[in-house]
Amino acid sequence: MPATWRWLDLGAVDGATMVNLFVALAGPVGAGRSPPTVILLHPQAPFANVGFHQEAEREVDVEHCRAQGIPLVRRVVGGGAILDGPWEQDYMVIVPAGTPGTEAGIAAFYERYLEPIRATLDRLGVPAERSGVNDLAVRGRKVSANGAMALEGSWVLVGDLLLDLDVPAMSRVLRVPDEKFRGKLAQGMGEWLTSVRAETGRLPGREEVGHLLREEFARRFAVELVPGVLLPEEGSRLSELVRTRTTDDWTFQKDRAHGALDRAPAEGRAVKISNEAVIARIDRKAGKLLRVTLLHTHDRVVEVQFSGDFFTQPFDGRLAELEAALVGVPLRPDDLAGAVSAWFAGSKVQLIGAGPEDLVRSVLDAAALPPASS
Repeated sequence: MPATWRWLDLGAVDGATMVNLFVALAGPVGAGRSPPTVILLHPQAPFANVGFHQEAEREVDVEHCRAQGIPLVRRVVGGGAILDGPWEQDYMVIVPAGTPGTEAGIAAFYERYLEPIRATLDRLGVPAERSGVNDLAVRGRKVSANGAMALEGSWVLVGDLLLDLDVPAMSRVLRVPDEKFRGKLAQGMGEWLTSVRAETGRLPGREEVGHLLREEFARRFAVELVPGVLLPEEGSRLSELVRTRTTDDWTFQKDRAHGALDRAPAEGRAVKISNEAVIARIDRKAGKLLRVTLLHTHDRVVEVQFSGDFFTQPFDGRLAELEAALVGVPLRPDDLAGAVSAWFAGSKVQLIGAGPEDLVRSVLDAAALPPASS
């Protein structure tokens, strides 16, 4: 007899539920109180979704979202800000540690658990391939974005299939320097994103997509997917997470973590805020975007913040510990590299989409920016 996994088809849900649902299930699944679970769901209405390591106000046009009634949420998965909406089909997979595919780390987990998604796209007529560590793309155009993590004894994959696109709406919620740039952003989105409809000329129904996903997960993991419901423990935990993670303290936590850096200039610039102190901000494109905001004086770090669309394992705020560990470190390559390497060795945090060397280089590049007067 094949092993049994739970199949939850939840239909349309709000943004806060979507970004917190897998968190609510991770502990019960990891402890064996709930079975391994595959979830099918989609947004009931558009919502702005900010990656865990991003500064919300620098990535999203918050005023536009509020004026249009578009909810803004922060997820615990890394990656970039995006407008999620009814044009996509989302899925979540939560399995306990030790399940096949979880033994060899995050990269191997992506490889194994993205295969049913790739196969589903193939059956829909979309020949997608892996793009980077966590996406699926057609000729370089993303059609499925995914995030994964180990959490409370479980391994989790969350992602979407872009059945269709609303590029004007997706580009409008993102913060840009001016409207001319927004036009370029919309054009760029049309070039780096695609959808099932764009590739095939057909918009498949959700029932068809769900049927294919269910078949592919069952076949490739040799399991039986049995329809189920949320358990009382899971529902209660979800309600508490939605209550606590829809506050401004949660949503804007990265924006408010470093009050001393509030006067940071635009990316690629530095400003002198006293005779000796300089704040600088710089972006570095590694595998993912890494943004460094640095306050320095007398060739030493006074305060630093790392943000961007990279991922960490575990997901949580451990990078704040690294930021604290760099206070007072001389702005010299060997000193910074030593401090960063020592922290990663002791913390066991894994950085995905950038490396420790990118952190060091970005801090040094920010320190080298010539300052303007405030």
